[in-house]
Amino acid sequence: MTVGEVYDYINTYAPFRLQDDFDNSGLLVGSRDTEVYRLAVCLDITNDIVEECERVGAQLIVSHHPVIFHKLARIDEHSPVYKLIKSDIAAICAHTNLDMVRGGISDLMYDMIGFGDPKNAPVLHLIHPDKNIGYGRIAYLDFEISADGLAEKAKAAFGCQSIKYSDGGRSIKSVALSSGAGNDEVYNCIKMGIDAIITGDVKHHAFIDARNAGVTVIDAGHYATENIIVGELIRKLSAHFPDADIFEPAANAELCRYI
Repeated sequence: MTVGEVYDYINTYAPFRLQDDFDNSGLLVGSRDTEVYRLAVCLDITNDIVEECERVGAQLIVSHHPVIFHKLARIDEHSPVYKLIKSDIAAICAHTNLDMVRGGISDLMYDMIGFGDPKNAPVLHLIHPDKNIGYGRIAYLDFEISADGLAEKAKAAFGCQSIKYSDGGRSIKSVALSSGAGNDEVYNCIKMGIDAIITGDVKHHAFIDARNAGVTVIDAGHYATENIIVGELIRKLSAHFPDADIFEPAANAELCRYI
């Protein structure tokens, strides 16, 4: 297979044209024509991951977060981009397109926490209204759950080392799920009257505003709510390219430690 064939396959179920305006998803390093025999899948392309891929002879890395996101003023020897180019390793990054599409991270969160089939779950934050595509999903439960119970459920579902949460003070029958950085989505939940949200990267004042509005906020972490897509990508790519060696690097691990 080639880099271009991998890109085209990802594009069939998470079209790159659907990425948000601020995003930089796509083939960011390398050539479409490069032959690929070993392919790594990860959340972030770090120096450790590039070095591991060079050691094992991988020709391509598929990541969720773009290795080039902000404008580059320079590329020095400490940059993963420099190391990718030097090692002749290509990089395909599927970010907000994979967050939003049906079958992407939002649906995976919904499924993993046990809320049922996500295919008809309402979208929390529509970006493409004509296609009913956007960030997050909403679950309307046929049972009530406490903030403590929902936090335990999220911790188990996403394999979190720890959970930070605030109790909105009311029984929970509606839950929003939004992967990664969901601080803004907390305010969408307040406006929409949703009882709780499970997300990541929530700021101090968003916790306070949500508490005042009676909304439970569960911060399961950026890594834990998005790294779940790595295994799913490996499964999809392995099924489509059965002759390729597709793997998760050992270095694809939670960067932060908790005590």
